Amino acid sequence: MSGARIAGVAALLLAGFVLFAGGCRYGERVAAAQVSAPGPVDIGFAQFMRSHHDQAVVMTRILLGHGSTRLDALARSIQAAQLIEIGEMKGWLLLWGKPVLPATTSMDWMLFGHTAPDAALARYLSDCRSSPGGMPGLASSAELDTLRGLDGEARDQLFLQLMIRHHQGGLPMAHFAARNAETATVRTLAAEIEVQQTQEIAAMAVLLARGS
Repeated sequence: MSGARIAGVAALLLAGFVLFAGGCRYGERVAAAQVSAPGPVDIGFAQFMRSHHDQAVVMTRILLGHGSTRLDALARSIQAAQLIEIGEMKGWLLLWGKPVLPATTSMDWMLFGHTAPDAALARYLSDCRSSPGGMPGLASSAELDTLRGLDGEARDQLFLQLMIRHHQGGLPMAHFAARNAETATVRTLAAEIEVQQTQEIAAMAVLLARGS
């Protein structure tokens, strides 16, 4: 099954859980999002983090698609977690009646916090405006093509470098949404992503050092 179909099925399942699996963790969170009034941060986070996750899934599929790798367990863990989260965020957007994809690459939704932007957020937004795709840390098409063309340790090393950078680029979004989203379920997932990806960055840094 293609990645798009997997993510689509996940979104439909999560929406279905609202009716049929109230005790399920994700069903409860989608149901909570349904009865909440999302603000621009909730909507922007769901659209942009979903899109950001898409590329991480692409990179794991490249790594696992052929050849040898010492990162099989790590890649499968990242892939599984991000597919579930993609489905959850798509489920929110469908329930809110909002587009799954953002209309622009602008990250202006991060200007709608409870406090004025600090220096770190201002730097991040500046980086967003100068980054292809509107988000720092995304791999370029050329980098993905290079990843596809490598094998073994060389591919593992590049995968780790790209995924560390990718996670680092997404962390400010998760940090901001965890503190500024209107919907509690959005804040909860954003906080979980922040913790999860911080831990994965640390683990990948160790793996990168071992392979160098």
